[in-house]
Formats: sequence, structure tokens, C-alpha cells
Amino acid sequence: MKWLTVTVALGVGALASAGTLQLTAPMTHVLTPIDSLPSSDQIDAVHGGREQARENLQAIALGEAVVAGESGVDIGIQIRAVRALPLYCDAPCGESAAHDTVVELASMPRYRDARRGSDLLVLRAAIESLGLMRVQTDLDLLAPYLGHPSRDIRAATALALGDLGNPQAIEPLHSRQHVEQVQQVIEAIGIALSVLEQQAP
Repeated sequence: MKWLTVTVALGVGALASAGTLQLTAPMTHVLTPIDSLPSSDQIDAVHGGREQARENLQAIALGEAVVAGESGVDIGIQIRAVRALPLYCDAPCGESAAHDTVVELASMPRYRDARRGSDLLVLRAAIESLGLMRVQTDLDLLAPYLGHPSRDIRAATALALGDLGNPQAIEPLHSRQHVEQVQQVIEAIGIALSVLEQQAP
């Protein structure tokens, strides 16, 4: 298993000044594997239970956490926190704090308007998580990303719309299919349409 190098200080997680979560070594290590996502049981074990784990993941996802002695948290850990949030609600998530956090991320201008770099990776993780959370009204938030300048964001959005399971996504997917020129995105749209058209009455 590949691991990211994270320099951390041992200690107990606590809120640092200004409401920033202070992460400990176990908290960061559970989110460092780059080829797998930990289970909710693994995350819960190092964060002191399910409720505290969800709250901590939300803080990490929103960039409101720091590793002792550093100014922030590794971008890989932030992305894996975003990807772990669907584990903390039963799809469709509806009214849940985990879902609200991912919606907030996908709506933040910093991520929404990203064109390259790590902010774009956080946006992609948020889009993918929204699909897994299966909240039908997220169609309005996700559909505009079909026109994003990044082909990776367009492809991730198409697949997320398929995961969302809202048949109303068929129309925006067809519209994008008629103008899309990148094969990666065309294939993702095809997969999403296949899933949605099988579900449609």
C-alpha cells in the first residue's frame, strides 16, 4: 500500500485557536493511503466515535484543520476526507451534515471556479461524493459542471449524475453529448445515460 509522507505530532486531537481542528498522527494516518479509502469503522476508531469522526471529516474537508506544527493539512488528506463523507449518511442523504458540507464545498467560489491545481481535485472529489449521496435536488448543483473547462470535471460530473439516479439528468447529459469533443467525457456521458435510461419509467 502506498502512503503519503505526513509530518505530524503525537497527541490528542483538540480544537486549536479560532475553531481549527488540531489533527493527531492517528487521525491523519487513517486518511493517508492513496490507493484505498478507509472504512467508517477505521475512521471512527481514531476519531473517538461516529459523530466526532463525521465532525472532524467535515472540518478537514473544509480546510478547517491543521497538523501540529504546520499551517494546514495535506491536500491528499483533505480529498480523502471529502470522499469519506458519503460513509456518514445513508443515501439518499437528504438532510445531513455530511451532505451539507459537500454541497458547501462544491459551491465555494475557490473550488467552483478552479481551473487547475489542487482546488480542482477537491472539486472533483466533492462532485463524486455528491453523486454517491444520491440527493435528487443536487442535479441543479451538478448539471452546470457538465460545461466546466476541465475535461476531468466534466467526466466526473457525468458519472456523478449517473450515480445520482435522477432521470431529469438525462436531458442535460444529452445536451452535453451533442457538443462534447473529448472521448473521455463522451464515454462518461454514455455510461451515465445507460444507467439513467434503465432506471427511467
